Amino acid sequence: MDFKKKLRTRLYNGILYILLGAVMIAGAFIIKTENDFVSSFGFALIVVGIVRIRNYIIITRSEERIRKQEIAETDERNIAIIHKARSITFSIYILLLCVAVIVLSFLKMHQIAMWLSFSVFLLILIYWISYFIIRKRS
Repeated sequence: MDFKKKLRTRLYNGILYILLGAVMIAGAFIIKTENDFVSSFGFALIVVGIVRIRNYIIITRSEERIRKQEIAETDERNIAIIHKARSITFSIYILLLCVAVIVLSFLKMHQIAMWLSFSVFLLILIYWISYFIIRKRS
């Protein structure tokens, strides 16, 4: 994919985050939920969207910045670091979820433990599907 198209896709993602955040905040306001989680999450999505748009604007101000960013993103060392960090993050998150399921089960919070178990299962399922697709294409 052309790097400028990749940057434009990130811009569109930022706009999408802002729209999703606004919908979440509006939905929480209309429904008047007692839980502030939905509106807080919506606000966080708006902030992430604004940061992504800001980054796009900063990078695309000059051809030199676009070139430097493309070099940074295509550098093999940076790519290896990114993949290693993702792998470690995934592993730690799965372990934390499993510990949380055990602790919640002991605390007799079975409903939450069950949903976290489903979350672990879904993450592992997505991982294995992705693994086999990538392995087949390579």
